[in-house]
Amino acid sequence: MAYPTELLTTVADCDLVLAEAAEERAELLFRQTQLQHLQLVGTGRATEKSAELTGALAEYNSLTTLLANMADGTTKKRNQREHKRLEYRIYVLSQEQTTGTSGIVAQFKRRYELNCLAQQLLENATLTTEVEARRAAL
Repeated sequence: MAYPTELLTTVADCDLVLAEAAEERAELLFRQTQLQHLQLVGTGRATEKSAELTGALAEYNSLTTLLANMADGTTKKRNQREHKRLEYRIYVLSQEQTTGTSGIVAQFKRRYELNCLAQQLLENATLTTEVEARRAAL
């Protein structure tokens, strides 16, 4: 996209726009670095959460089978409490996996934001190039 550089009538105008562009570029680069770090760390956490969920599901399923054939008593009550606790744990892990800071949705959002930042950085470079050309022409 061509910028209306003809509106810049002095070198001072160009310097002002270039300073703003440099400041924005620094902010964009900082945000990009943050997101890249979160993406890297989040991938490992997502794998850990997935493994934890798999383990909880396996334990839950085995307790379900045990409880069906177990006689009433203190052991059955203890296993029922554990079964209920695992049910809640599975719910929490499922929610974290889809919506948490290291979940699948969060990973996609970060990737989307990184792609948007890359486009903003390209546009910032285009603006800087056009303004520098205008400055040189003045």
